[in-house]
Amino acid sequence: MSVLGEIRLYDLVLFVHVTAVVAALGPTFAYPFFQAVVERLSPRSVPAMLRAMHTTSRYLVTPGLFAVLASGVYLTVDGWDFGQRFVIVGLAIVVVLIILGATVFDRHEARLIELSERDVAATGTREVVLSADYRAVSKRFARVGMAASLLVVVALFFMTVKP
Repeated sequence: MSVLGEIRLYDLVLFVHVTAVVAALGPTFAYPFFQAVVERLSPRSVPAMLRAMHTTSRYLVTPGLFAVLASGVYLTVDGWDFGQRFVIVGLAIVVVLIILGATVFDRHEARLIELSERDVAATGTREVVLSADYRAVSKRFARVGMAASLLVVVALFFMTVKP
C-alpha cells in the first residue's frame, strides 16, 4: 500500500499549520539578537538589518500568520471545536499578532529604518551614533516584540498541552 494513500487531508493541513508557525514566527525570535549585535558592533549596518527584518515581516511573517489562521480554522472545523480553550486561545493570539504586525510592528520598523538612515547619513564617514529618537522607538519596538514573543510561547503551550 502507498504511504501517500494513508495520509489524510487533515494531516497535510496540520503539516502546513506547523510549518507556517515555524517559518513565520521562528525568525522573529532572532530579531532582538540581530538588532542588539548590529547596533553595538556595526551601527552603520543598522538600516540594512532593519530593512531585512521589515521585508521578512511583510513577506514571510504576515502571510505565514494568515496561513496559520486559515489552516487552524480548517483543523478546528475538521477535528476540534471552536469552544475548546486551546482553540480560543490560539485563534485569539494569531489575530492579535496579525493586528500588531499591521499596526505596531510595520509602523515601528518603518520609523526605525527612517531614523537609522538619518543617523547614518548625519555622521558621514565618522563613527555612527544612533540618536535618542532612534533609541526611544527601538525600546518601544522591543517591548512590544517581547510581548508578542510571549504570546507565541503561550499559544505553543496551549496548542501542545491543550489544558
